[in-house]
This record gives sequence, C-alpha cells and structure tokens, in this order.
Amino acid sequence: MRQSMRLMSMVLAASAISTVAEAQIPGMPLFTNPRYGSGIRIHGDIGQPTDQGTTAGDLTVIQGGLTFALGPVGIGANVGALRNDASAIQDCTSTSTAACDTQTKVTASALAQLRIAGGGASSVSLSLFGGGSMDINAYDALDCTGLTGTPLATCQAISDANQAKVLTVPLGVAVGLRVPLGFATLNLWGAPRYNIVKLVNCPDANPAPCDAESQSDFRYAFGADLPIFRILSVRAAYEAGKIGDVDFKVWGVGASIGIGGMR
Repeated sequence: MRQSMRLMSMVLAASAISTVAEAQIPGMPLFTNPRYGSGIRIHGDIGQPTDQGTTAGDLTVIQGGLTFALGPVGIGANVGALRNDASAIQDCTSTSTAACDTQTKVTASALAQLRIAGGGASSVSLSLFGGGSMDINAYDALDCTGLTGTPLATCQAISDANQAKVLTVPLGVAVGLRVPLGFATLNLWGAPRYNIVKLVNCPDANPAPCDAESQSDFRYAFGADLPIFRILSVRAAYEAGKIGDVDFKVWGVGASIGIGGMR
C-alpha cells in the first residue's frame, strides 16, 4: 500500500512538469480568512480530497501550525503530512522502532496576509496574501531491482520524480464577512488565487523534471470559522480548481487555541 501511495504521489509530482499539486500542504485547503486581530494561535487541521468522502483514509492529511498577527499583518506557518506518513514518523521517534518506515514525506508552508480594508467593527474585510510551501524531504528512490526494458525505464523515471520536491507559491486576495449571531460571531470568507509551481531537488542523474518552467493554476477556497469564548476557534474550508487539466477538490476542518491571531 505504501509503495502504491508513493507511486500516486510521485505521478502527481511528475505532472508538475505540465502542472501539479497544491499551493500549501498537499491535500489541505489554504485557510485565508482576512479577519484577524493582533495575537497568536496554535492550529490543528485534517483534510482530504472530496472524492474520498469524510472517512479517514490513506489520503487524509494532518497539519499543525502557528499564526501570528500584529495589526493588519498576519503570518502563519504549518507543517503537514499524509496520515500514514505521520504515523511512520511517530514510529521512528518512539522507543520501539520495529514499525519504523523511513519512506515518508513532510511539507512545510508559510503564508503572509496584509489586510487592506476592514477589521475591527467593520463587517467586511479584504486582504492580499502570498506565501510558499515546499517538501522538507523527498521520498527515497524506488527499488527497480529485477526489472528490464520498459518496466525498468518507467520505474526509474518515477524514482527520479520520487526524489524531487515540489515548490508552490500562492498569490491571491481574500474577502471576509462578519455575521453576528447574538451568542457568537460567524466569520465567512472566500479567496481566489494563482499557484505558481516548480519542481526542485531532482537527482543529478536526471535533472530534466526540474528544468521544466514554472506553471500556474487558478484555484479558489471558501470557508468559515466560529470563535468560542475568544480563545477557542473551530474552522472549515473547501477548495477547488485546476491541477493541470484535472479538477481537484479538497476539504479541511480544524481548531485553534490562542488570543487574536489568524483563525
């Protein structure tokens, strides 16, 4: 199963030559609510493609991060991985390493927002945002031992892409709406953007995938967050758009704790 997961991931990564994966932690919506206040928050989220439903599976992504805001400037950072990869990492750091699998991939992302309108008592907020994400590590080369001819060439090509890292840069605008509910306030938001995508860290033996020009895709996300007693906040988001010629949709839910910050 892990071999097939790596194969699927690298087929997506290899397709970055024509256009590729997300613009943040792969498989997780880009949370870009422009309504935030000075402060700091700790986040935890799960997400996965919509065609996988809502049951946790092999394509479920787990991420955690920190956001900080000071006036109109907000900055967030996240680290995430597939659920299976996260489990393998935990196995490798436990006292018993019998279940350790070093074939894991972890992605880090950072996002900066500049609110240019709204905030405070205003019902509508508007921000510009940009950032980047990149795989911290790449999968190891695939074992092509015993293959010959076309299967060997195919395995080697996937293995080369397997070792590449995906760099993505999101650039867009976010609009938020504050909806008073009496007992609480619901914050709704929407954010269209462009993803600029590039493969890096290709093996020296086959640098061709990384020589491809950067590609860009249009994607959009919308979501909501609900603060609870100002300290706890729950959030959800849906994201869709093109990855190459394919429509790719993901959902995500999470919670955060802190004072102010980007929810």
